[in-house]
Amino acid sequence: MKLYTAIMLAFAAVGGSLQAKEFDITQYGATPNDDTDDTTAIENTLTACAEAGGGTVLVPAGTFLLSRRNNESPILEVPSDTTVRGEGAASILKFDPAVNQSNFWRMIGAPVDGGAKNIVIRDLHLDGSNTHPKYVKGETPEHNAGLWFYNKLHVIENVSVLNVLAENFSGDCMAFSYNCRAITVRDCVLRNFIRQGIQMGGSPGARDYLVTGCRDLEHSVQPGGSTIHVEHARGLTNVIIENNQCRQSILAGGVDGMIIRGNTVTGKIVGNGNTNLVIRDNIVKAGDKTGAVVQLGYTKGLILRSNIIEGTKDNPVGVYVWGTSRYNDQPGEDVLIADNLITAAETAISLNGTKDVRVHGNTLHAPRHLLHKRTEALQSDTEEPASDGAAE
Repeated sequence: MKLYTAIMLAFAAVGGSLQAKEFDITQYGATPNDDTDDTTAIENTLTACAEAGGGTVLVPAGTFLLSRRNNESPILEVPSDTTVRGEGAASILKFDPAVNQSNFWRMIGAPVDGGAKNIVIRDLHLDGSNTHPKYVKGETPEHNAGLWFYNKLHVIENVSVLNVLAENFSGDCMAFSYNCRAITVRDCVLRNFIRQGIQMGGSPGARDYLVTGCRDLEHSVQPGGSTIHVEHARGLTNVIIENNQCRQSILAGGVDGMIIRGNTVTGKIVGNGNTNLVIRDNIVKAGDKTGAVVQLGYTKGLILRSNIIEGTKDNPVGVYVWGTSRYNDQPGEDVLIADNLITAAETAISLNGTKDVRVHGNTLHAPRHLLHKRTEALQSDTEEPASDGAAE
C-alpha cells in the first residue's frame, strides 16, 4: 500500500510539472536591448501558452519593445490560466517611442474576445515611454496605459499583479474596470503617471478588489490625478485599499462596501456616492493640496475613525462631509467620526446636508472645532454650540 501511494504521489508530481509549462519569449523571436519590435514574438508566445492550456510566459532580463499596429486593446492579451513573469525590474516591456504621437496604447490585459480568468502578472518592469511633462488637453496622448483589464461582454476574474514597477505612462499605470472580479494588486511601485497610478472602475457584478503594499516614487512629471483612483464604479462592490504609500491622493467613489485603511497619503482622501464606507488608521497630510483634507459626499453608512488628518494654512477644513443638493438628494447619512486627530486652518469638522451623525472622541486643532449646516440628528461631544445657516 505504501509503494502504491508513493507511485501515485510521484505520478501526480510529474503530471503537475508537465502542466506547468514555461514559454520563454526569446524562444519565439523576441530579442532584448535592440530596436527590434518584439510585439509579434510576445503575442506568439502567449498564443503557444494558450494552446497548451496555460502555463508561464517568461520575460527574461532585458528591454523588449512593444507597438500598437491595428486596433488592439490591449496589445498583449493574456489568456486564462497564465502567469506572465519577469526576473524583476530588469525585465522591461517598453512602448515604442511612437506612443507619444497617438492614443489608446494599452500594454497588457485580458483577451477582447472571451474574457479570462486565473492570470498572474509578476516581477516585471513596464515602461510607457512617455515624454510629456504634464497633461495638456489635445496635446497629451489619451488612454495610454500599462495594464488594461476591461471587457464589456465577458468576465475577467482572479487577476493578481505582484511586484510590478510601472512608470512613464501618459494615462494610467494600471486600470481595472468592466466585468472585473477578484483583482489583487500587491507590492507594486508606480512612477511618472500623467493621469492615475492605479485606476479602478467597475460594472454591475464587478467586485472584490484589493490594493495593498503599493507606493509611488518621486515624480519627474506632473501627475494629473491620484495614486489610487476609483471612479465610474457602476455597481462595484467590496474594495479594500490598505497599507499603501501615496504621494498623491486617494480618490474613491461609487462603491458599496469599501475599506480604506492603514495608508499614508500626501494629498487628500476624497469620495462621493459610497455606501458602507470605512476609513480608518490612515495618515493623511495635505501637503500642497488646497481645500478640505478629507472630503466625503452623498455617503450612506460612513465610519471615519482613528485617522491622523493634517492640514496646512491652505486647508481651511480638515474633514468635510456633505450631501442633499440639487444634483443629488442623498444626505451624508449614518456617519460616525470618532477618535481622529484633525488639524486645519479654520474648521476641523464641517457638516453640510447630513443626517444621523455622531462626532465623538476626536482631538481637534483648529479655531473652530465643528461647523454644521442643514444637519439632522447630530450627536457630538464637542464643546461648541450648534449653528444654523444656509447651504454654501
